[in-house]
Amino acid sequence: MCPKLGQAFVGADALTQCAEVWPLRHPLIVTRGSVKERYLAQVVAAWGLTHYEVFSDFTPCPQLNQIECFKPSDLAAYDAIIAIGGGSAFDCAKALKYQWVQSLETKLKEQAQALPILCIATTFGSGAEITPFAVIYSKEGKLSLSAPYLAPAACILVPQMGLSVSKEQRAAAAMDCFCQAIEAFWSLHTTPASKADALECIKLCLAAVKSAVLSDDITAQTKLAQASVLSGRAIAVAHTTAAHALSYYFTQYHNLAHGQAVALIMRSLFARNVVAIPDGSILIQALGLPSAAHFKPWFETWLQELGLITSFAALNLDEVSITKAVASVNMQRLANNPISLSQEDLRALIN
Repeated sequence: MCPKLGQAFVGADALTQCAEVWPLRHPLIVTRGSVKERYLAQVVAAWGLTHYEVFSDFTPCPQLNQIECFKPSDLAAYDAIIAIGGGSAFDCAKALKYQWVQSLETKLKEQAQALPILCIATTFGSGAEITPFAVIYSKEGKLSLSAPYLAPAACILVPQMGLSVSKEQRAAAAMDCFCQAIEAFWSLHTTPASKADALECIKLCLAAVKSAVLSDDITAQTKLAQASVLSGRAIAVAHTTAAHALSYYFTQYHNLAHGQAVALIMRSLFARNVVAIPDGSILIQALGLPSAAHFKPWFETWLQELGLITSFAALNLDEVSITKAVASVNMQRLANNPISLSQEDLRALIN
């Protein structure tokens, strides 16, 4: 079943356009760090806000105990949640709403579910600004949240904002976007619509990623913003697969940017998966490659050009770490993969 997704506002006037469609009087604004310093005043001005509160007590890779510090019933005082930033801010906003809904009696849940989330992206690629998914972490590992009411009511992507983050952050987010599109194409839950979004996303990534990451090209940033929305729409339907399933351990325990971790796994996963799907040739053709075997060297070159590491060798992983990574694989995401992968297969992807 295709989830109901919110409206995407992309362009220089996206904030103003969204404020006209979604007038607000008293939102909770979820943001932190330099993003808060740079954009909070701009967002407040766009909506003409005089009453609002800010929640900043979360870290990259938001923790369960940080979410639990917020009293769920306090959300009843707000007419929306505005999240400003990247995946961490969006995950935090969705987790706060999820916690509130889950704390209520059944008869009260519907009103809480209607509280809109508006996501203002400052990094382009994760697609989290439009999906009904969130990820938070606890001592036990990654917790995946998913519910139709977690889908943001609107997402806002202003190309100029994408220039405010480092080139490394841009590169990692762009690879997350690109890999998600590939995964959405071959997922067991893919549909004709999600495949179409995935192929259009891939097309935009190939055209724009290098300029969007390595220069201050606003046209390229706009294309990457559009690709991010398409990527999010595709995985909202199809869900991610083995590349994401195996990636979370490296972000949580080795401080590897999420998109970078996913890309390292995709290097060797691509050839295994693409030959197993009936329309794999369409994906290979979309990438402009002569065969599946050409993907890994081509992709590693691209990663190197973007300033990212090209293999797990850079992490100097020992056998204990590899074993822990395999043991931590997200089985829900792994189940979407078009072929079954054993523990040995998963170990082989960490190369």
